[in-house]
Amino acid sequence: AGYFGCFPVNGINNNLDQSSGAYEQTLHDYQLAGITADEDFRPEEAVDGADFFMVSGVRGGGVSIAASEKVLSAADIKVTNTGGLAAGDIVFITDCEFGDIFQLSGVPGGGAARKLVASESGSPGNDFSTNSPPGCVNNCLSAVYNEGARIMRAYNEVYYIGENGEGERALFFRDASGNSYELVAGVRDMRVRYGKGTRAGGVDSWEDAGGIGSDWSGVIAVQISLLVRGGESNVVDEPQALCYPGWQACDGASVPLITASDRRLYRVYTFTTNLRNRI
Repeated sequence: AGYFGCFPVNGINNNLDQSSGAYEQTLHDYQLAGITADEDFRPEEAVDGADFFMVSGVRGGGVSIAASEKVLSAADIKVTNTGGLAAGDIVFITDCEFGDIFQLSGVPGGGAARKLVASESGSPGNDFSTNSPPGCVNNCLSAVYNEGARIMRAYNEVYYIGENGEGERALFFRDASGNSYELVAGVRDMRVRYGKGTRAGGVDSWEDAGGIGSDWSGVIAVQISLLVRGGESNVVDEPQALCYPGWQACDGASVPLITASDRRLYRVYTFTTNLRNRI
């Protein structure tokens, strides 16, 4: 989460066409802080009340601009190799000074041609209308990229609680193409909190998504608690009392335990991770 290669000092320009009916914020609005749980990004199929989170970044770094080449037009990008890229892929190019996100409209001739093409066609396609770097006439990126500039796949990926085909809650994963996959059945709930702080000082405070607000740049760690239910009924003698989320200091009074609604076996799993590209 949050890896954008050699992050450009002039920021990243997203060229995807926001006026297209195929433009979806969850898929195409990349969060440069690497993580967000802003409600605007919640999948429609996520169950009410459970938390979710979205991670953004890029992966794969084996494609770069070929020797003695420069990108004057996104419709003519000569590269060292195509690295398995295909029409429709959303990619990120960076030379450490500038960066652009855009969608490929073609890879003419396959890998042997070592060429990538981007135009304003596609789904959602690109909008290059505001770009005019020196020497470029049409299909322009925000800058002219020279030999060695790297091209990687961009992604937004979401983890959330949904319902599977059997009406059971489960943990789901939505990939960069918008396809959702069930990861683990029986995950009844997910709670997420975020550690705000600095690289030097570590986490200063833990906040839920609402406490972060609109600025996610200070998040350096994430803590996740999952409430998981077994598949068999009447396994325990009486409904379990559980401390959930797992970071609570449940004392039964000021911080009460929660009681299961049935006699299935429940367990709480809680784990913490840092965002390595934030620290």
